[in-house]
Amino acid sequence: MLLAIDIGNSNISIGVFDRDALILKAKIAAQTERSADEYAALLYDLFRLHGVPLQSIAACILSSVVPTLTGLVETAARTVASAPVCRVGPGIRTGFRIRIDDPSQLGGDLVADTLAALTDYGPPAVLIDAGTVTTIAAIDSSRTYLGGCILPGLHRSAGLLQQTAALLPPIDLAGHDGDCLGRNSGDAMRYGLLLGSAMMVDGFIERYRALPGMAGAKCVATGGSARLVTAHCRQAILQDPDLTLKGLRYLYEGSKNSDRR
Repeated sequence: MLLAIDIGNSNISIGVFDRDALILKAKIAAQTERSADEYAALLYDLFRLHGVPLQSIAACILSSVVPTLTGLVETAARTVASAPVCRVGPGIRTGFRIRIDDPSQLGGDLVADTLAALTDYGPPAVLIDAGTVTTIAAIDSSRTYLGGCILPGLHRSAGLLQQTAALLPPIDLAGHDGDCLGRNSGDAMRYGLLLGSAMMVDGFIERYRALPGMAGAKCVATGGSARLVTAHCRQAILQDPDLTLKGLRYLYEGSKNSDRR
C-alpha cells in the first residue's frame, strides 16, 4: 500500500492506496504548533480507525507548500509506517514539461494536480485548485504546464471582507437563489463573493483557451472550496476532489519505474 500526504496551508490531506484503489481519505488541520510525535499519533489513530494495518504501508509520497511542517510530517510518517518517504520536489519525474521562470517554484500539490489531470482527462486542460488560495493553471496540448494565476481563496476573502468593514454582517456562503442583486448587506456580500469568483474563473478559462495549444481544453476543479467557487460558472467544469492524491500516486509510480531503468 502507498501512503500519500499533501500538506497545505490549512489542511493536510491523507490518502492510502491499495494499488489503484483509494481506501482511506482524510484531512487533519495543518498546525505548526504540533510536534512530529503528535502528527504520528494522529496518523496512527487514522490507520486504526479505518482498519489499515501499519505493516501494509510499503512507501509514502509527500508534497508540501508549508516548509515548517514538511519535516515534522515526514518524521511522523516514517515513525508510524516505517516506510521510505519520497518528497515531491526538484528531480522527481513529472511526466510533463514546466514552462515557468523557475520550475522549482511550482508547488508539489500543483505538480500532482497537473499529472492527474493529464493522466485522467488528457491535454489540454485548465486546472482549478480552490483551497486557502485559488489557483487556475493552463496545460497545453503538448503536455506543457504554461503557468497560471493565484487568487484569494473564497473563505479567506469572506473573512477579510468582514474584518475590514465593521458594519458588515457575518457572511453565509451557503445557498444562492440565482439572483445577482443583493437587497441587503448579507446577500450583497454573498453574491459578490460567489458570483465574483465564478466570473473570475470563467474569464480565465476563456482567456486560457484562446492561447496556442489550448483550444477545447477540459476544465477540472479540485480543492475544499472547488464546488463553491465553480458552482455558478457558465463553463463546464469537472469536479475531482481526489485529484491531488491520485496525482501523488502517479508521481510515485513514475518515480519508481524510472528508478528501475
